[in-house]
Amino acid sequence: MKSRVALRIYFLGLLQFVVVFVAMEVTRSIELRTMTPFGQKQGRFAAQNIARVYDDRAALDAELARIANTLDFSVEVRDPAGKSIARAQPTGLTPESERLPPAEVPITLADGRTATLVYAIHPPRPRPGLSYKSLVFVVLFIAGIFSFVAARTVTKPLAELAEATRAFGRGNLEARARMKRRDEIGEVARAFDDTADRVTAMLVAERELLGNISHELRTPLARIRVALDLANEADPAEATQSLADIAEDLAELERLVDDVLAAVRAQTPLGVRKEPIPLRGLLDKSITKFRSMHTTRELRAELPEELPVVEGDPIMMRRVFDNLLDNARKYSSSAIEIAAHGEKESVVVEVKDRGVGIAKEDLGRIFEPFFRADRSRTRATGGIGLGLALVKRVVDAHGGTIEFSSEVGAGTTARVSLPAVIR
Repeated sequence: MKSRVALRIYFLGLLQFVVVFVAMEVTRSIELRTMTPFGQKQGRFAAQNIARVYDDRAALDAELARIANTLDFSVEVRDPAGKSIARAQPTGLTPESERLPPAEVPITLADGRTATLVYAIHPPRPRPGLSYKSLVFVVLFIAGIFSFVAARTVTKPLAELAEATRAFGRGNLEARARMKRRDEIGEVARAFDDTADRVTAMLVAERELLGNISHELRTPLARIRVALDLANEADPAEATQSLADIAEDLAELERLVDDVLAAVRAQTPLGVRKEPIPLRGLLDKSITKFRSMHTTRELRAELPEELPVVEGDPIMMRRVFDNLLDNARKYSSSAIEIAAHGEKESVVVEVKDRGVGIAKEDLGRIFEPFFRADRSRTRATGGIGLGLALVKRVVDAHGGTIEFSSEVGAGTTARVSLPAVIR
């Protein structure tokens, strides 16, 4: 057994037994000491009985045998001259049997002389079967076995958990403890498995992120190179058109870089500049930007003339609604709707589309960084899966909530609720 924990548990079990054994011995010693006053009282009583039959040897022997077996004493009677005239001991004991130090009690005879009763108390005899020492060794052996088993039940799963941890640290992302225990060790193992699952998901997402970024950067850069080559070879009119294409591609690159930088900032607590935001004006700016960038897409707005004021960072809040509108555009080809209304002490903004929708199994993961619900359309729709994660962080930082409801093939509704400034 190499485990220090196992050895500690093993020796702890043995130590417990030793403590119990010592306690038993101390108790036994105390019991023996308490037998002395008891023996003195019984000895005086026995001396009185012996005085009545002292002169009858047969009756004396019978009385001594009765005293020995009744009180578990070894007894001896000495005449006034100190000579032993009779003795007896409990049945089944020998002169070598364990006994306390002998004591003496005077026997007052009928003629005034004084004889002596010498008695020795025997401790309680063990029951038939194992001797006391043999019983100690048996208990010690059993305690050792149980301590060893208890140690193994703890150290074996810990060793398996340690091996799984080392394997995961060496890069084996499939390494898991997979324990079904219901105790604290099982709880630690499940916590490790959950953490390993999250770390693995993050690593896979980062790989997808790198692949998406590589593709998204390569595509506009390639188009810019082609446009520059055409500009060099074409007439001024075509060159002017190429410059417009280059500007569009540069805007796409800028948007991609902004998403990446925002993703980096999203890894730290978000600092929000607190200032009053007229929500109606902010939504109008997002709507205007969307319509100017996507002239062929229909955006229906149902906004009241007045909306409550919210408090927060206007730049971050603009990003929320810009991302929601752009996300609806990517996954639908029909009209998009945006509506807002006051609701008690909050403001609710809804963005609806009639697009492909989101599957139920993906709906709970749409706010995870780098997660794409429609992975087959990553290249067609663009983006790297950070938009909704950033939206969620910004809304949370403003004390609001965001939730999605969706049906595959019927469309999606994003509902943002923000606390209103009460005046």
